[in-house]
Amino acid sequence: MKRFLIATVLLLAGLTAANAQKGFGVRAGMNFTTTNVKEINVGSAASYQLGVAYNLDLPFGLSIQPALQYNVKGANLGVDTGILDKELTTEKLSVGYLELMASVQWGLDLIAIRPFLDVSPFVGYAINGKFGDVKDLWGEGGINRLEYGIGIGAGLDIWKFQAICRYTWNLGNLMNTVDAVEDGFNMIEKYKTLKNANFGGVTVSLAYFF
Repeated sequence: MKRFLIATVLLLAGLTAANAQKGFGVRAGMNFTTTNVKEINVGSAASYQLGVAYNLDLPFGLSIQPALQYNVKGANLGVDTGILDKELTTEKLSVGYLELMASVQWGLDLIAIRPFLDVSPFVGYAINGKFGDVKDLWGEGGINRLEYGIGIGAGLDIWKFQAICRYTWNLGNLMNTVDAVEDGFNMIEKYKTLKNANFGGVTVSLAYFF
């Protein structure tokens, strides 16, 4: 009986130590994002994210997890073909950001697993993008390269793995200007509504910590 108790304690201690994720990790996930402009919005677009993170455990069930990631966001938009009145075709707007995120997590250590809540402010800079066949999205009247926002969600730690599901909001303006849209961006007058738009949607990611 005594040996059984000792073995049980050692097993639980080992599981706890394994579940305490302190150190570097790699992360990958899927994004399902869209814009908040109803007039031209067709639907959400699937994209991806890749990055690295460092997890630091704090007292009272808290942890902080800074991460650097490449995050692609987008939306399927209706584009006026100009052939017939109100005739639309669907084009995908896709922007890849280099993001710095600080995930603040609070959870309960249940020995083998740890469920937690997550709040993740982020800031990023667009390094590439595409809208249909157009790849030059920047400049006056184009896409704003700087982004910032916040994500709120929940996750689960199991051994060295961490799964998180978030809803993220990009704040600020998607467009660089409120007055004009360049012809080179293949947009007509009504696309000025994008000046008040930004990306938002669900992200699902899985990380492994070494």
